[in-house]
Amino acid sequence: MLGNWSFGDYFKKEAIEWSWELLTKVYGLDPQRLYVTYFEGNSDLNLEPDLEAKELWKSVGVPEDHILPGNMKDNFWEMGDQGPCGPCSEIHYDKIGGRNAAHLVNADDPLVVEIWNNVFMQFDRQKDRSLKTLPAKHIDTGMGFERLVSALQHKDSNYATDIFTPLFDRIQEVTGGRPYTDKYGKDDVDGIDTAYRVVADHIRLLTFAISDGAAPNNEGRGYVVRRVLRRGSRYARKYFNADIGSFFSKILPALVEQMGEQFPEIVRKQQDIKEILDEEEEAFARTLDRGEKQFEKYAAKAVSNGTKKLSGADVWRLYDTFGFPEDLTKLMAEERELSIDENEVAVAREKAREASKAVKESVQTFEKLNVHQIAELKDQLKAPVPDDEPKFLKGDTTGKVQYIFTGTSFAKSTKDLAPNAPFGLLLDRTNFYAEQGGQVADTGRIVIDDVAEFKVLDVQQYGGYIVHNGYLEYGELNAGDEVICEYDELRRQPIRNNHTGTHILNHSLREVLGDEVNQKGSLVDNEKLRFDFSHKAAVTLAELKKIEDLSNAYIRQNSQIFWKDVELDKAKQINGVRAVFGETYPNPVRVVSVGIDVDMLLETPENPDWRKVSVEFCGGTHVDQTGIIKDLIVVEESGIAKGIRRIVAYTGDAAHKVQRDAVEFGKRIATIEALPFGPEKEAEVKSATVDLNNLVVSTLTKDELKTKFAKVVKDVVDEQKKRQKAESKTALDTVTAHFSKDENKDVKHFIGHLPISANAKAVADVVNHFKSKDKERSVYLFGGSKDEGAVVHGVYVGKALASQGVTAETWASAVTEVIGGKSGGKEPTRQGQGTNADKIDEAVAVAEKWLAEKLKI
Repeated sequence: MLGNWSFGDYFKKEAIEWSWELLTKVYGLDPQRLYVTYFEGNSDLNLEPDLEAKELWKSVGVPEDHILPGNMKDNFWEMGDQGPCGPCSEIHYDKIGGRNAAHLVNADDPLVVEIWNNVFMQFDRQKDRSLKTLPAKHIDTGMGFERLVSALQHKDSNYATDIFTPLFDRIQEVTGGRPYTDKYGKDDVDGIDTAYRVVADHIRLLTFAISDGAAPNNEGRGYVVRRVLRRGSRYARKYFNADIGSFFSKILPALVEQMGEQFPEIVRKQQDIKEILDEEEEAFARTLDRGEKQFEKYAAKAVSNGTKKLSGADVWRLYDTFGFPEDLTKLMAEERELSIDENEVAVAREKAREASKAVKESVQTFEKLNVHQIAELKDQLKAPVPDDEPKFLKGDTTGKVQYIFTGTSFAKSTKDLAPNAPFGLLLDRTNFYAEQGGQVADTGRIVIDDVAEFKVLDVQQYGGYIVHNGYLEYGELNAGDEVICEYDELRRQPIRNNHTGTHILNHSLREVLGDEVNQKGSLVDNEKLRFDFSHKAAVTLAELKKIEDLSNAYIRQNSQIFWKDVELDKAKQINGVRAVFGETYPNPVRVVSVGIDVDMLLETPENPDWRKVSVEFCGGTHVDQTGIIKDLIVVEESGIAKGIRRIVAYTGDAAHKVQRDAVEFGKRIATIEALPFGPEKEAEVKSATVDLNNLVVSTLTKDELKTKFAKVVKDVVDEQKKRQKAESKTALDTVTAHFSKDENKDVKHFIGHLPISANAKAVADVVNHFKSKDKERSVYLFGGSKDEGAVVHGVYVGKALASQGVTAETWASAVTEVIGGKSGGKEPTRQGQGTNADKIDEAVAVAEKWLAEKLKI
């Protein structure tokens, strides 16, 4: 979108004249092909036609039969139920020419299109829907970039322009498909042109969304990104027969080359965008084949039963089991002329979520295998220990059901279990990672397509036996059934990042802090890594910077990760190998090395160079290369026991997010600093102080932010002190000036609204002055205003009034009834903060009346 704004600088006349001049004289578009619209008015809302715009279009030379009235939908812009709004004036372009196309304007004709819209913001919509004229009138112009290029290049569609040509060329190069021919609808017989457009549009959206921080996930804008990628992947697969897993990232360079100069952020973040696209595609590719086959079954069922409608349960299952977003299923259904009842889908979705919620609440109560049950499996049931080597590989694996663990016994079938009952599933082979070595368990599902689905919520290992804990979503499972094991790849990937990141952090800690550093515990999950280590003192910021820099330098080497099972005695000989003191390791033990092949380490295990390499005993899952981790950001360093420190760090997308959060908070500090001193700035400082304390960002960056913010806080505090001192002086001067007047020399009290803000300290200063230096006189003081929305008051009862029975408590109580809030203090003073700032004058009058009645003046 191309456009510009005017905030009171120019309005309707200039906007119309300049837009016409730009299109016809600068861009050289044929005036006879241009048509304009103006707002026709609306009697129901008491809105007059915008005849001013009509006359202005005539004045620049637009023929009257090219000036057309338009309704509220097309020619009145509103930002919402309230706020600025006003009539619009559109400019439409006829791509054919040589005719009068007025009747085709706003008629959805693809060859008569709107290319520009001038919005004349002249009203302010009120709560009651009435309109007030704005004191300053504004312009918002918006012109479609692609549509303008289409007109300038004399193309029938936006996609036939050189905006899309580089992308289409790249798509053809990657897929080997036929050239793009710009066919639409029924003319696009094989659907290939449509697929070109879908892929091109989708890579543009995905690239810019991800570069702006909208990482694919299951919530909000992230879910939109995920849906777009999966829909586009399916198009590429169906129409181009493309391999899904790294398709969009192959198109990405063409877009970056085309738009990188105008949008440098996509150049800087190209590698990150590529990795996210590949990761998402790969996760979807794992179920795409099976999901399409399952859709075909559902579609055939809908045709055979005569309904030509996919059931809501089937649509939900395609999403829940195979990752097909509902709009993708809907698109596939439309291709088959099948309908979908969205209410049925909503019911199925809610039913599944309620069942999932009920079982998830019992995750911590899953039964564990005890020593007797382990012995039963081994000795009586002769159950083999499962093969879990596939956990180190990417992708699904197949296994066979061995037993169903009910918590008290081992069953051969789930048919006798209660609905949604939690239970454990034992397989002969699995790719699920069981919780161990600080790494959390995988989650996912174990399925027999369209027969049964078991949701895996937790995985534990007991004596070599792996128990998948969860519940049956639907169907039935029996011993001997062959199942597909699908761990959640999108959850596993950040776990891999964090586990390899933990190894790199461990290495960096030793390099910076010395050999005394030894691992004392760790936690690796999909959000963070937590590492406990021995060290006698807090890690300084300077040391932390070295640790973080060294870790990230290691990551950016993009070193390959090597692992191998090695005889324990031989593995222990590797110079610098890291292990947890007191931990019992299996024999053979798995050795994980970052950057050097394990076989090379074993050739010369005493080599001093290995001391500079991260080498550990570890049974966890890791990335293939360190570059995938992207960054390691330390967000916390603290002590948890004597001589034990803890570091919490983020990697991957989580690390990038905290970096973005830090940048945004830095901008917030700059915005607060630029505010003029006043209540708004004070409120922002107060709010930001709380938010900064709770902000999760790099420890190093947070220290920098605190230093910057401390200066802003100091400036505010200094200004507050300055204002406080000035207001205290103003308050005291006002009262003493009253008593110094000749006519008031014998007056023993002052009641009044002081020319100060709701400054309790200034009121207290005056009260204390009289309490200590002028004990005869009394004062009742008020500060604040209706505009400020705050009021304070304070009273001192001097000896003259006290001797007549006046007390601060009873006087202030009478005032508080009017001004609201509470007051407190010890005789002869009372001070409070009111809640009714609009009643200050009334409160002053009540204070005067109460005293007069008390003294019977």
